[in-house]
Amino acid sequence: MPSQQPAPEPDPAHTWDSETDVVVLGSGAAGLTAALTAAVEGAAVELFEKAPTVGGTSAVSGGLAWIPAHTRADRELTVDDALAYLSAQSLNSMDNELVEVFVRTGARMLDYVEQHSGVKFEVAEGFPDYKPELPGGRAAGGRSIGPAAYDLAGLGPWRDRLTTFPLDWSNVGFDAETRARLRAVLGDANADVCVAGQALVAGLLDGVLAAGITPRTGARAVELLATGGAVTGVRIALDDREITVRARRGVVLATGGFEWDPGLVKAFLRGPMTGPVSPPNNTGDGLRMAMAHGAELGNMGEAWWVPVVQLPGDTIDGEQRSRSVRLERTRPRSIIVNRAGKRFVNEAAEYNSMAGAFHYLDPRGGYVNNPGWMVFDAEHLRRYGFLGVEPGGAAPDWFCESADLDELGTRTGIDPAGLRATVAAWNRAVAAGSDPDFGRGDSEYDGYWGDPDAETVAGRTLGPLDTGPYYAVPVTVGAMGTKGGPRTDREARVKHIGGAVIPGLYAVGNAMAGVTGRAYGGAGGTIGPGMVWGFRAGYHAATGDSVKC
Repeated sequence: MPSQQPAPEPDPAHTWDSETDVVVLGSGAAGLTAALTAAVEGAAVELFEKAPTVGGTSAVSGGLAWIPAHTRADRELTVDDALAYLSAQSLNSMDNELVEVFVRTGARMLDYVEQHSGVKFEVAEGFPDYKPELPGGRAAGGRSIGPAAYDLAGLGPWRDRLTTFPLDWSNVGFDAETRARLRAVLGDANADVCVAGQALVAGLLDGVLAAGITPRTGARAVELLATGGAVTGVRIALDDREITVRARRGVVLATGGFEWDPGLVKAFLRGPMTGPVSPPNNTGDGLRMAMAHGAELGNMGEAWWVPVVQLPGDTIDGEQRSRSVRLERTRPRSIIVNRAGKRFVNEAAEYNSMAGAFHYLDPRGGYVNNPGWMVFDAEHLRRYGFLGVEPGGAAPDWFCESADLDELGTRTGIDPAGLRATVAAWNRAVAAGSDPDFGRGDSEYDGYWGDPDAETVAGRTLGPLDTGPYYAVPVTVGAMGTKGGPRTDREARVKHIGGAVIPGLYAVGNAMAGVTGRAYGGAGGTIGPGMVWGFRAGYHAATGDSVKC
């Protein structure tokens, strides 16, 4: 039998509004997994969510979890290969001990969640790792795992209480062809069937509700309460009042990152971050609360970076909305240039690593690549469409339609001579079938979001710019979420700056210091670790014991 974690003695002078065993703050995939696990293991659990809906950023994501070592694929996925692959891209920034715990726990987490919730996982066949050419990488995929479609009828009255974006799917680069890959059916008789992040959150919520947990939404955590150095509860702003909830066995921070707080972004991130693509609720609540209790911080300069565009007049909850761009920069006949008209990055690369190019700092010119410009031609627009414009559709004014490259330079501020030279060099490279400057089309991943009708990887992403009129749209670097927070141990317990753990306090998902450092293994590289640490935190908070894997 596991040894149950002793409950800290409450402050006798404090009167609690309610008591439970485990309090979970946040209802993304990490928080739901923590709540589910703690409840299944016998703990009484209360789940609080700041937003009026459930699911956080997970609900508007692709819903994939990157689990690099498991037995569900049709090929061997070993722990050793996974560790070698992450190490090769981490630039010595990852926590080797905790990364191994993550890798070894992933398969157990999948089985556990499937057994106790409405989630049924499927391998995203053919989805390559983000850097498959590195040691241990997988060009044929197998490590990204997503939820099967979920029938929202299973949630009863909660079916309409999931976090959503407007049904344009553009925030994560989905268009009609991509929806077909995911078997998403919108606007017909099957509209009750959800996919991707909605299906993951819905399935987890199904399990949470079945375990007797009723999430409380519109409930923002504002303060951790402690007795003798141990966290014993939390103060919650709920409607027009505040309540205090005692947590006999622990509080789990699953509040997301701090990408929507300009002050924290300026203080911590390593370079510009123009706008988040997440819902505007991740303002560093968990980070501040943990810091107030002396938490040691880690990985604070990093984010889950992504190139973004900001459409004129496009807002969400009163804030400027940023949209990730994937298809538009990957498909043929489109390049990205800086103000000098020069390319500076492999436009088809995975989004996270592109930030380094945007963050390049020239002592004489500042961030010379930020913002950049996506430049494309009429044939690109005719074949593929662009940023919501259907193939062959009319270009809006902010596409800067121009008869030739000189006019485009004048309209945008891009150096015309530099742009002409770059396009000429690009067209010669395309004719030769390769990109000698940045290797676009060399990696299997480069072609994944490209032209699906092309016969080769290079053909899916390389194409000349030779048909006027020409267009340009500004692109800059944003984030899906931040990657830094309190350092944790193997059970997701938060560490104090003095070295010991803070009793009663856990952190998971984007509310913790990301253990993979700068590395981003593949699709689901955020959700996979988030769910693993949610699983471990919930298990330990409920039982006082460690997950065996």
